[in-house]
Amino acid sequence: MRRESQEKRKKFLVYLLGFVMLASTFSVIFFGFAAGATKNIVKYNGFKLVDRGNFWTTVIDKKEILFSYFPSDVEQIPTENEAIEKLKGAVEIDLTSDFNDTFAQSIALAQFQTSDALSNFNVFVRTGFTNETKTNFQVITCNISTNFVPVVYFKSSNETKIYLKDSCITGEVSANTDAAKIKDRLLYGMFGLIKSNANS
Repeated sequence: MRRESQEKRKKFLVYLLGFVMLASTFSVIFFGFAAGATKNIVKYNGFKLVDRGNFWTTVIDKKEILFSYFPSDVEQIPTENEAIEKLKGAVEIDLTSDFNDTFAQSIALAQFQTSDALSNFNVFVRTGFTNETKTNFQVITCNISTNFVPVVYFKSSNETKIYLKDSCITGEVSANTDAAKIKDRLLYGMFGLIKSNANS
């Protein structure tokens, strides 16, 4: 009888320990690793941006949007105001690049992140390449850019800048990390976190 109660007690302790471990694991998964850590919140042009470690977030129209860089990190990129204005209010934006571009991978990631961000704001984003490929992507060139469906052309260059030419927005990228900077500069401009600048 005594042996049975000791066995029951041991089993109970094992189950209790297992439950505590499982509960701890689930609390980390559901409430985050840094639930107790203080968030670094920075105000910029009337918006609150939250430092998430590897990226920044802010809330616009009750929807969270993610950025790779803080606004001041991309604000100095030479940007024509007309390029940003062309994107505001668009219900569809086409993104394109050269299939064999030097920075093809970072451009593809920037385009995916742009599409992901804008889908929350009912903006349809179509992605393609400037030439025929053996992929399912469509051919999208600056020639099809209109006021209603602007085209954003990401391409490698010897400097990083954004400009408007023949109703097509071109984001030139001079380094691997600059595709994400161009993406952020366009989004910050569209949502008004970065106002029109003197570099235009």
